[in-house]
Amino acid sequence: MSEMRLVVAGAAGRMGRMLVQAIDATPGATLHAALERPGSSAIGQDAGSLAGVGDLGVKITEDALEAVVHAHGILDFTSPASTVAFAGLAA
Repeated sequence: MSEMRLVVAGAAGRMGRMLVQAIDATPGATLHAALERPGSSAIGQDAGSLAGVGDLGVKITEDALEAVVHAHGILDFTSPASTVAFAGLAA
C-alpha cells in the first residue's frame, strides 16, 4: 500500500509545524508539500527542519497548484478565503 501524500497549508505557523510533526510520526503518511502565503520568509525552507523533525526534503512553497498535484489530502490552517481557494484546487 502506498503512503497517503498530504499537503500542509500554513506550514510555517504554530499549528502547521505541529501538523508536519504529526505527519512525520504517522506510519502510512508522508508530507507531500508545504504551503505558505506569498512573501513569507519561510518560502524555500525545509518544512521538516522548520518543524523540528529534521530535513524532510520538502521545501515550503507558495505555489498551491503545484503542491496539490498528486496529493491525497490538504490539511489547512490558513484563512477562510485561502481555504475556499484550496477547496477549489482539491476539487
